[in-house]
Amino acid sequence: MKRYRLRAAVATLIIFIILDIAIVSGHVHIVFPWSHVPGFFSFFGFLGCLAIIYGAKLLGHHWLQRDEDYYGKDDEHE
Repeated sequence: MKRYRLRAAVATLIIFIILDIAIVSGHVHIVFPWSHVPGFFSFFGFLGCLAIIYGAKLLGHHWLQRDEDYYGKDDEHE
């Protein structure tokens, strides 16, 4: 299932890069040097989404999640 999602994400990225080259390339007011690179903003957005997803997972696993017996460790009343 993970390979399917990765392939779908890469295929979507390629489609957006092709659309960027075909439709947008000639109609952009170029302000930055990297604006000349076709598909740069699609790739940049894709990497940004990946960074948010994996950053949230990393934060969740190392900071938010607790062991199953976290609330019962020091419970001497029972």
